[in-house]
Amino acid sequence: MLVSWMTTNKCNLKCVHCYQDAEEATDKELSCEEGKKMIDEIARAGFKVMIFSGGEPLMRPDIYELVAHAASRGLRPVFGSNGTLITPEVAVRLKEAGACAMGISVDSLDAVKHDRFRGLEHAYDLTMAGIEACKQAGLPFPPHTTVVDWNRDEVCAITDFAVEIGAMAHYVFFLIPVGRGKFIQETSLEVLENEQLLKDIMTKASQ
Repeated sequence: MLVSWMTTNKCNLKCVHCYQDAEEATDKELSCEEGKKMIDEIARAGFKVMIFSGGEPLMRPDIYELVAHAASRGLRPVFGSNGTLITPEVAVRLKEAGACAMGISVDSLDAVKHDRFRGLEHAYDLTMAGIEACKQAGLPFPPHTTVVDWNRDEVCAITDFAVEIGAMAHYVFFLIPVGRGKFIQETSLEVLENEQLLKDIMTKASQ
């Protein structure tokens, strides 16, 4: 069993599809001690995997402490991150704290398209540097791809890229039309397009 904690609404990017409409922290966010108590309750409830997401979870200064606490309670800490803040030093600290995997957003292998979707110039370059930092630290880094109409035909190519760089997996997500995502809901794939993409993914997985 797994649980995902949206640790903060604060984010260094402004992705056009963000279901959190993430940008600034809110006064509803848990403190470090409150977060630890929640982690204790999650562990007692029998969960095995703790996903730290956001916003951008690496914008929390106490994230290493929270990860270490989760690991100490027998949970497997993993992340949903945009990857742009992962320097070699950050990757090592995360690994030492007990992080088991860094899910990193890669929405296109075209830097211009990825940057436009993520709302930051050079986001692609920073993300690739973050992936390399994880690789050097021995921290697994499965790419995460949000599928919309303009990158649908890239999904299998991103899977090939994931294999080439030694990623543990490639996770595919479909657009959730809430938050900022509601303003681009027309880019969602139609039912038959989703079905064909799933068939393509299954074919790729079997190769």
